[in-house]
Amino acid sequence: MPDLVKPLAPSSFFLDIDGLGELVFVSVKVPDYKPKLAGEADVVGSGKDGKSVRQINSSGFEEVVTFEAVCLSSPSPTSASVVMWKWFKDCLSPSAGGNGKWAQSKKTGSIYASDYDDNVVAQWDFKEAWPSKFSLAELDVGGKDHLKETWTIVCENCTRVM
Repeated sequence: MPDLVKPLAPSSFFLDIDGLGELVFVSVKVPDYKPKLAGEADVVGSGKDGKSVRQINSSGFEEVVTFEAVCLSSPSPTSASVVMWKWFKDCLSPSAGGNGKWAQSKKTGSIYASDYDDNVVAQWDFKEAWPSKFSLAELDVGGKDHLKETWTIVCENCTRVM
């Protein structure tokens, strides 16, 4: 069990997507886990003074989760920018200008977070993942920042393993 008192280094992380090589990302947003709830809107009875009684049942967590990965825009063939774009295009349907290989292009991988001593202290494994959305930072003639790309990754299964 990791020491939860020891601080994490927010700059020490690695996103490993199987089969895409060693890609460099500026940031990765860890997946949100949303509980599945049932019954919260349904009245199951009436109590004193006419107050409605409701029951909320939790039935686990949503199985499909998303996370975002940000990289710098780059023309280099081995950059995260180019490699992610090729993966994205493979997952798009031909009618949307893609290669129509969504089913065979789904990937597995992991997100790793490290402490200040470079020890892995948290890990999330994901399966059946694909890029579902691409967005580019605002283009500005007076801008001084790097041009960043944000990739939204959908996973049919994501689990924190440590």
